[in-house]
Amino acid sequence: MPHVKNRLCKAILTEHFGPIVQKVGMALLERGRQSLSMLVRRGDLPARQVRESLFVLLQHSIVTHAETAEGPRMVVYYQADPTAILLRDRFPLYLKAVRERCGPQEERLMSRVLQHGRVNYKFIADQKREPGVMPEEVAESFQNLLDAHILTLCAVDDSVSVEDRMMSEEAAEMARRGGLPLTATEMTKLRRTLALKREMYEEEVQVGSKRKVVNDVDELEEANKRQATGEPDSMSPDKYYRPNYAKLHVLIRNAAIANLAEQRVNSAAGEIVRKLLVTAEPKMRQCKGEIRSEAVSQLMLSSLIDSKVRMPVDGRGNSGSLIEYLETLTEDEMKLVTKESEAGGGQYAVALETAGLEIKARLMESIVQEKFGDTARRIWRIMHLMTKLNETQVREQPGNLCVLPFLKEHCLTMFASFFFPKIAKFALVPLKVARHCLYILMNSGLAFIQDVPKTMDHSAARTFFLWYVSIPKSTTHFTQNGYKASANLKQRRFAEMARLPKLLEKLARSDITDEHLTESELHNKAQLEKTVTRLLISECRIAEMLIALEEF
Repeated sequence: MPHVKNRLCKAILTEHFGPIVQKVGMALLERGRQSLSMLVRRGDLPARQVRESLFVLLQHSIVTHAETAEGPRMVVYYQADPTAILLRDRFPLYLKAVRERCGPQEERLMSRVLQHGRVNYKFIADQKREPGVMPEEVAESFQNLLDAHILTLCAVDDSVSVEDRMMSEEAAEMARRGGLPLTATEMTKLRRTLALKREMYEEEVQVGSKRKVVNDVDELEEANKRQATGEPDSMSPDKYYRPNYAKLHVLIRNAAIANLAEQRVNSAAGEIVRKLLVTAEPKMRQCKGEIRSEAVSQLMLSSLIDSKVRMPVDGRGNSGSLIEYLETLTEDEMKLVTKESEAGGGQYAVALETAGLEIKARLMESIVQEKFGDTARRIWRIMHLMTKLNETQVREQPGNLCVLPFLKEHCLTMFASFFFPKIAKFALVPLKVARHCLYILMNSGLAFIQDVPKTMDHSAARTFFLWYVSIPKSTTHFTQNGYKASANLKQRRFAEMARLPKLLEKLARSDITDEHLTESELHNKAQLEKTVTRLLISECRIAEMLIALEEF
């Protein structure tokens, strides 16, 4: 794991669980799979604290375990998942998505689920409720989270890592075939078959809770009692649920796409795209790998859109129609909405992959403008729209070129065919300014060079060098910078709070109010709250950027 992610994981574990759990978690992240005895022997914590820390990490799905036979005994090995730790930094965004999708009551329930990791309905019902909230409303909100697949049922395999699960499945399949060693081709086919079975199993789990065969008389009586009282099977105390992060990413992605349509056209277009996504949302499992949403007919879409939504066209007030807006979205050069067929007045779908690339491009464009100014933004946008220019579009004689230190080893003739004049002409800036901006963008991972040799020897004098923009390459670069910035923000926040330990200790007491504080303490409190608030807002913005870069 990179040092930047390791540092961020350490800060998240310390903030959420404290120093003791952080030591156990970091020991698993830095040294890999370990047993309980190895953790106690290599660490400086008692066995009881290590065991309790593992319980906490297992409860929050941060650590997985697997039993391995070592001679006559079974040894349990534990392994930490860094992705589960990094996702905890996005909890505010998850709560915001749940509030916008389901409501404030569902947001409060989701907050408790995120706080405790895995819960059943009995635990939720026993929690202290808000004033005026009835138990029936809590049950309804909990069922809404299940119906939206925001909460998913905990399975037995959830506490086992993917690697251990794959190894156990391969060992069982080889034992079933006689225990003989398999060839590389047979092993490839076996792994492909097991991966297909695993994918089908995950699809079944996503559908919801399924009934199980009951053999115990007590369990059968309890099931009959719940059925007689009308209590759903999902409310059973034996069923535990955990957050479905993939579905939460889908909700955030859909909201971003609807906002993109609203910025591109108007609020009515954003509402149309939002309804298209909400209708196809039950079949969306995750963001990655989805090219387009399920097609929705124009007749169904017209019944879903509220009649109060205004659809202005060319300043004609509410005279627009749904068909005109759908035609506008399909004919737009962004191709955010596609028409799949003519059935039902037309089947329309949202191009999820295209929308994701556009969101990333706009994010990078805003970063370029904030860091390097409007001129660099225009140049970056020109390269993004034109992709790569061929060598016949521009000719430039080698002249007074400004070479950066990291390019000193290249000769000046290497740049004989750069298209600086073309970019400078399109951006309406001098050639020197365009050249300087291009070098800065390349040094920041926002622009790249492609060499096109005319001969087999790849001579620099007979090679064309083209500037271009690559969203995937820039995404990798900005993802690492985002994790580094998030770790720096947390470190700064911890340092600001550590400067005033006595004040924080006094504020933590329930018998202390502002009247008991001196003037200097009130001033320090106001400054600390202002600084911490700004840092927290910056962390949320960085987390939102990382979701767009990694998940969309």
